[in-house]
Amino acid sequence: MTAAEIGRAVQRLEDERFLTGRGRYVPDIELPRQARVAFVRSPHAHARVLACDVAKARAAPGVVAAFAGADIAAEGLPGVPVEVPPPTLRRPPPGTPAWAPPHYPALAHERVRYVGEAVALIAAETEAQARDAAELVEVAYQPLPAVTEVAEATAPGAPRVWDEYPGNLCFDYRAGDAGATEAAFARAAKVVRLGLVNNRIVASPLEPRGAIAAYDQASETFTLYTGTQKPHQLRDALAGKVFKVPAERIRLVSPDVGGGFGSRNGLYPEFLALLWAARRCGRALHWIAERTEGFLSDVHGRDNFTEAELALDEDGTFLAVRASTLVNLGAYVAPRAMVPTTNGLQMLCGPYRIAAAAAEVRGVFTHTSPTHVYRGAGRPEGAYVIERLVDAAARALGRDPAELRRRNLIPASALPHTIPMGGTYDGGDFPHVFEAALARADRPGFPARRAAAEARGRLRGMGLAVFVEHLHAKGHEDEAEIAIRADGTAELAVGSCSNGQGHETVFAQIAAARLGLPVAAVRVVQGDTARVRKGHGTGASRSLTLAGGAVVAALDGVIERGRGLAAALLEAAPSDVEFAAGRYRVAGTDRALALAEVAGAAEAGEGAPDGMAGPLAFTADHRAPADTFPCGAHVCEVEVDPGTGTVAVVAYTAVHDFGRLVNPMIVEGQVHGALAQGLGQALLERARYDPETGQLLSASFVDYALPRADDLPAFAFAAGEHSRGANALGVKGCGEAGCSGAPPALVNAVLDALAPLGVTDLAMPLTPFAVFSAIAGAGRRRA
Repeated sequence: MTAAEIGRAVQRLEDERFLTGRGRYVPDIELPRQARVAFVRSPHAHARVLACDVAKARAAPGVVAAFAGADIAAEGLPGVPVEVPPPTLRRPPPGTPAWAPPHYPALAHERVRYVGEAVALIAAETEAQARDAAELVEVAYQPLPAVTEVAEATAPGAPRVWDEYPGNLCFDYRAGDAGATEAAFARAAKVVRLGLVNNRIVASPLEPRGAIAAYDQASETFTLYTGTQKPHQLRDALAGKVFKVPAERIRLVSPDVGGGFGSRNGLYPEFLALLWAARRCGRALHWIAERTEGFLSDVHGRDNFTEAELALDEDGTFLAVRASTLVNLGAYVAPRAMVPTTNGLQMLCGPYRIAAAAAEVRGVFTHTSPTHVYRGAGRPEGAYVIERLVDAAARALGRDPAELRRRNLIPASALPHTIPMGGTYDGGDFPHVFEAALARADRPGFPARRAAAEARGRLRGMGLAVFVEHLHAKGHEDEAEIAIRADGTAELAVGSCSNGQGHETVFAQIAAARLGLPVAAVRVVQGDTARVRKGHGTGASRSLTLAGGAVVAALDGVIERGRGLAAALLEAAPSDVEFAAGRYRVAGTDRALALAEVAGAAEAGEGAPDGMAGPLAFTADHRAPADTFPCGAHVCEVEVDPGTGTVAVVAYTAVHDFGRLVNPMIVEGQVHGALAQGLGQALLERARYDPETGQLLSASFVDYALPRADDLPAFAFAAGEHSRGANALGVKGCGEAGCSGAPPALVNAVLDALAPLGVTDLAMPLTPFAVFSAIAGAGRRRA
């Protein structure tokens, strides 16, 4: 791999298309005879559906079709399939019966279990006609008691979401060494305990969710256009588990995507309903959610409560950590809902020398929208637990939180290091990254900045967070295909699917570096299962470790194939032909051919040996050899107005080891975006349900506060390469790291600012009301 393009901050190739209005999203697609769809949704969090009459809607002007849940149920269509089983069943002993998850229907029938669950589908010639007709659907409900919070859902006598799950408990999973952990706590000189809320989040991508479904009667094939992160996995689930047809009879197209963050990672019931209805009515069906509709029906993120403890000896050495977590699954098990339930366990020990750990995780059903993976998918939750515990320990011991971390960080000399919860940190330098962050944040100058803030009537605090992420890649597979054209361009098809990360640029950089072509000469194809045979998709910050590895293998393969053809054209042995800077050359001579010339000869069949005529192309499968472990250290400074509780983030420093950087500008952009989301969760965002009615109280941007530019500081970012990831590119993954560091750094900073007032704990989000209430409460206790 040549270094000409790798590591260069190439401007994103796709941005010109986006900035000039030439992006192509699902709402931009118009198919012949396309009808518009509106869904009728439940206004109740829990109710029996006594009747759902669509007759008046079916007779309304412009209506093409109208279906209720009973129509789909009568045909026995399976529900949304679960991709990842509960953690208790991932390695079941022989003879364990197959787990049957609760049926997650395309349209609810007989019972609804959260506000916003779809009960009917109306298709009409125009969107206005579809919405007008939807209002004519008559649904008779019998409201039932509902429960929305995990603590209440597990209480005796709580309303059941599913009759077959007593206590609303889906699973109870235990990990770690409980015996060793208990022994460590028994000999501890100090134990700190916290109850930690990880608030429910709505992903809120810029582009609302939507889909277009079509069915071709002649070929008996389905086509689904939707913005997704995993087109091939969605296709395979639809083919194998829903419609029970060969995969080649379902085409999934993901055009430009306006953000995902995990919410576009799996199937939705609306997709099943649209495809089924398109086959029934013989029309292409187009649906785009309104924003409030998305708030109600999109999968949500986070939402768990953890009771955690950290044991220390008399010198401040960490001995053990343990945690018990309640995870709010919502009303159904979403396709990958189980991933974040246990992902955080492997971050429970952080980058620290902790000899023992144990955890319990319980998945709980509630009458709320299902939860799913959200940027970080469990890793931010794990980082939040240990970093809050470390600061609590520092306060309890009267120690400097930076010094306590220094004492317990795993030194570079101790790597590789096996952690108690499973996994082995393979490289890096956690202390170096931590010290670099402290230096860049000018920690020695903080007392002066704090004094200056106090003179202005503000309380200034500094918060720290150090973390290491376990990015699961080992054993996962991806595919890439490269084709060289006679005009000097190349087409690269990848199984990964961008939803804003800059894949068109990064993969083009990799190809350009290896092939000796300009970056702009490489066209990246993605997101269409008819164009790309298979792929893992995008998620868990592993596009480069998986698809990048496949790209490297495909590039090596096409170069070798071209070498054989070039050797024949140059009348030389293949072993004598070198490839560099886009040219094949006979070693020690000036006889050479450009890559494009070889491609042209292959296409024309001129001089090509037997079996080598045809396009100069190569397809490669790749299986990732190992997981990766990027790390980071964040320093957050805040100022709190004690009179209003308002928190201002005045400085933020993030230092990371992501391994090798292909495009540093894109990496920094990814970090900035994740920091904004992490700070948004810590300060502002919360999807809140009314505990009595189950209504979503934050169902629009009037009530759900996303961070804006004036809520965020200018981020100070730096990345060092202390070790490379164990993969073809040496990368480790960067897309979610900001979400792991920002919440604990922010909360620790605010608690540091409020420490003189006696405030020792706060639950996210730290809204002005929450902070002011904590200040007032501390004042009453002092009085």
